[in-house]
Amino acid sequence: MELTSSIMFALLYWNYGLSTEMAVMAFYSCLFLVIFVVDLEHGLILNKVVYPGMAAALVISVVAPQPWLTPLLSTGILSAAAGGGLGFILLLLVAIISRGGMGFGDVKLAALMGLAIGFPLVMFSLVFGAVLGGIIGAALLVSKKKSRRDAIPFGPFLALAALITMLWGNSILYWYIGLM
Repeated sequence: MELTSSIMFALLYWNYGLSTEMAVMAFYSCLFLVIFVVDLEHGLILNKVVYPGMAAALVISVVAPQPWLTPLLSTGILSAAAGGGLGFILLLLVAIISRGGMGFGDVKLAALMGLAIGFPLVMFSLVFGAVLGGIIGAALLVSKKKSRRDAIPFGPFLALAALITMLWGNSILYWYIGLM
């Protein structure tokens, strides 16, 4: 975890320099890294990590620059509120439909992602996390490392998708829009 954090900080410094944007990205990188590791090792997304992260994301959306925000919504708080609500509702519906196939920790993580990433990038991030999870899940099933009855934590894929979206989401979004 220490090596991963060091590499993340070096990449963030290289990309943003010593700036407020780098500090915001470092905070979110650490937050999503903790969620990634804890869910991978213990199958839990802890409230004591997610709830303070949500509060911090709301504060950050008001006071700090967020380079990943798209110009669709003019202010960070509007983008955060729309993203948080959308992330929560979408994964809540999936959790209800799956009847226990997805835990409520993933729902809360989706809300945190939305608050941190904002709208519309939260949609890309959720889809990207589902695709990552599907690919890795299928590989684990095909390789017989997991069976259909084994739980595969979804949080690590969501956390990784959130980080990738924060770093390159706008570029990917504009590339995708250019394809249409």
